[in-house]
Amino acid sequence: MPAQTVLEFASHSDTGLVRSHNEDAIVISPELGLAILADGMGGYNAGEVASQMSVDLVREQIRNSLDATWMPRLPWQSSISEKWVQDAIVYANQKVIEQANKNPDNFGMGTTIVAALCHYDKLVIGHVGDSRAYLFRENYLEQITRDHSVLQAQIDAGLISQADAHLSPIKNLITRAVGSNDEIEVEVHEHAMRVGDIFVLCSDGLSDMLDQIHIQTVLREQSEDLDTCCKTLVYLANRQGGFDNISVVLIRVKELHERGFMEYIFAS
Repeated sequence: MPAQTVLEFASHSDTGLVRSHNEDAIVISPELGLAILADGMGGYNAGEVASQMSVDLVREQIRNSLDATWMPRLPWQSSISEKWVQDAIVYANQKVIEQANKNPDNFGMGTTIVAALCHYDKLVIGHVGDSRAYLFRENYLEQITRDHSVLQAQIDAGLISQADAHLSPIKNLITRAVGSNDEIEVEVHEHAMRVGDIFVLCSDGLSDMLDQIHIQTVLREQSEDLDTCCKTLVYLANRQGGFDNISVVLIRVKELHERGFMEYIFAS
């Protein structure tokens, strides 16, 4: 029998030192090979509603898609998983807008979101906004999502350097969010996994407080224990000011599905 992909998950979320409540939300479903993180925004408690709704709805939709599949997803069909992630986030967007229109207390609410779904030896990652995904491989951390933000657009246009970006007063202005528009563009990509890889999902409460080198150093020193590593990252973000809610999910690849000969034949 071929080995199945085995993932280890850990997560931690904290209100931070300035905000009165936590508008971040996390859902992890090891049985689905799925992790979702959202960072809400809006009036009092409205961001919390948008983020929790979104992670719950995305999980529900992906589970429904899996249950409705009458045959196993084949290794070369990662595009199906990409579509499931995209459609689930689009569905969450519709429901968040409906809720905001029905309830005046939720008017204007929205959320960023980043979701990771395992498909054999690939991890499909979809995101909207500036919640990020990183890949830690062979002691090196790489950002594998691109922020949907005004600041990122300025960096792309050469108006500001990456080195100076952390000083920008507009670094939290995002250009896409769940709940902000009837039409939403979800960015989805697949990433090849290797045994030992650690994928990091986080809200900007972490990435604004700790730069990439700082996060990389923690992973190098503490990745043996993912739960401790999560808590250390959140602790250090609070040490740097804790100006926002802080959430992080770590996903370690422990074993990979080994595709059989016929799977490779059909994939080629």
